[in-house]
Amino acid sequence: MDCRLLASVEPRRAVQEIRMLSRFPLLAIAVVALAGCSMFSHHGEHKSATPAAAAPAHQSLMKSLTGDIRYELPQPLPADAYLLVTLADVSRQDAPARTVSEERIQPVGASPVDFLISYDPSDLRDGVDFAINVRLQQGDKLLAINDTRTSVLGRSGENGPVSITLKAVP
Repeated sequence: MDCRLLASVEPRRAVQEIRMLSRFPLLAIAVVALAGCSMFSHHGEHKSATPAAAAPAHQSLMKSLTGDIRYELPQPLPADAYLLVTLADVSRQDAPARTVSEERIQPVGASPVDFLISYDPSDLRDGVDFAINVRLQQGDKLLAINDTRTSVLGRSGENGPVSITLKAVP
């Protein structure tokens, strides 16, 4: 190869390399600037035509009631027994109670058994009287039930913790 050609190629290559190296800092600055913009892209207010409808239903805050359940059975507790704890709206006397929330506890431990029942406050709707009902069951067979009303929430009830006593079913 001719030395003159080599001499003319080497300076060009050197200039290209210098240009490429000078682009990297600019590229790095651009990447950092874009990353910063994406962090602050939600900074402005976003107004929706229907703000309440735009909020997902799962964002509502759940609440809970706690308490304990006491029972005495004439026979040993079957291994497959379970407790069914229900929070019900009992406001309307001329209609069946509306279930607000229900929790199943299985396996059932020795008495007393602690419970926690969660509910969405928006499910309370316009109800004013609520009660906790508890059933001790083995499959479809009822073993024990609370025979007195345990009022909670609303105008006549407690916010918890509550104590519920079950009576064995003959």
